[in-house]
Amino acid sequence: MPDIGEGVVEAEITAWHVAVGDVIEEDTPVADAMTDKATIELTAPVTGTVKALGCDEGDMLAVGADLVVFTNVEGDITEEDPKPEPKQDKPAARPAAKPIIKKPPEKAQSGKALASPAVRKRAMDAGIDLAQVTPSGKSGEVTFDDLARFEKALEPEVGEERIKIIGMRRVIAERMAASKRNIPHFSYVEEIDVTELESLRKRLNEKKSEEKPKLTVLPFIIRAMISGIRKWPQMNALFRDEQGFLSQFEPVHLGIATQTDQGLMVPVIRNAQSLNVWETSTEISRLAAGARDASLTKEELTGATTTLTSLGPLGGIVTTPVINRPQVSIFGPNKIRPKLVLDGGQVTERLVMNFSISCDHRIIDGYDAAAMMQYIKGLLEDPILMFLE
Repeated sequence: MPDIGEGVVEAEITAWHVAVGDVIEEDTPVADAMTDKATIELTAPVTGTVKALGCDEGDMLAVGADLVVFTNVEGDITEEDPKPEPKQDKPAARPAAKPIIKKPPEKAQSGKALASPAVRKRAMDAGIDLAQVTPSGKSGEVTFDDLARFEKALEPEVGEERIKIIGMRRVIAERMAASKRNIPHFSYVEEIDVTELESLRKRLNEKKSEEKPKLTVLPFIIRAMISGIRKWPQMNALFRDEQGFLSQFEPVHLGIATQTDQGLMVPVIRNAQSLNVWETSTEISRLAAGARDASLTKEELTGATTTLTSLGPLGGIVTTPVINRPQVSIFGPNKIRPKLVLDGGQVTERLVMNFSISCDHRIIDGYDAAAMMQYIKGLLEDPILMFLE
């Protein structure tokens, strides 16, 4: 496994492009490897025959570990072309047999499960956490029988399909777990009357020139969010909790959560505060297309200072989105729906939308989240105000 750089010590092998027995040339792609920073293609350093692969798809491989083992390497003497052994005048003396010493179970340290080295190796090879295995040994150690019972309980049931979590889905799982584990979330939801906003949006689309994109509601929501962030800048920040400081930003680098076949990706609108609604709409479309066809660069997928996540017409009534650590806030508009309201003694139909925000309670107080949402509500309910700033 080559040294990828940037402090990476291991990578997940997400796909193999060769199999045992393949004859390949130097620089032929052999595997795809994913780190927490990027996915890269690994190539063969030599020409030869693939003898063994270092791991299965979905496994983590440390830098320096065997990735691919080759035989019949050009210019080298291999196992299939061994050097002849020198003739001997007499048989070689048989080495003395080594005594077999059965080691006792290792003592538990800091909650570590008791087990003999052999049992511990068997568990490691099988990917079993000994702490999850119920021990039956006389001294409280885990035995081979205990491992067998544990593995038996893990066998698939009738009609069960087990799918290994690898690649992008594994990264998503790890990041979401880390966010929920480390961030004390709270969510605030406000109902917003978007009748006037929808009317303005439709008029602008009817009068737009051909080169301008069709406007959805998202560019208006983003404009209102950015206006709110100017007044509550702590929303546009990264909390480096392990180092103990908050990085607060003037430019808004807005992550746009986008669903793809590989899972949720979050491309970034850089300097979103400098774009008008038409430019914002164009950038949203460009980034969404790039996320779905996997053509975005590393720079277009990193560096967000806050995030907007929207399920579009599937937006539901209320969402409580999970913060993308180390960010401290995430915004989530829900679907627009008709609602009958009483206005001056008359029942009228209005268009309403719930708008959610989830915040890191270590940095953001509930009062500030509520105040900001009320400010955003005012802009979206009287959208002309957004264009008077």
